[in-house]
Amino acid sequence: MGRDSTVTVVQILDPRVTFDDDEVAPTFDVGGPLTGVVVGLRLDHAWRSYIAVVEEWQRLLAADGAIPQVHWTGERVGDAGEQTRADLDEWARLVDCAVVGLGN
Repeated sequence: MGRDSTVTVVQILDPRVTFDDDEVAPTFDVGGPLTGVVVGLRLDHAWRSYIAVVEEWQRLLAADGAIPQVHWTGERVGDAGEQTRADLDEWARLVDCAVVGLGN
């Protein structure tokens, strides 16, 4: 007796994102060296691993002559949320540029 030969097809999906065009998100350029540029780095208490990222960026920015200014945000709602928004508005006026997250 012969065996039935059955072929099983397996499709492997690629989890990487690919794009059909070369469009990219706009970026910000401080226009030269970082010496004397006040760079804001925004943090909150919810994303604890990002603290390590910001600490490293502070070190690297300072080594390049920038002036890092870290701002810790507070609550998002109620009276405390109003204070957070007011604090962020003031902080935004004091920095030349800012990193407010990783965009992921």
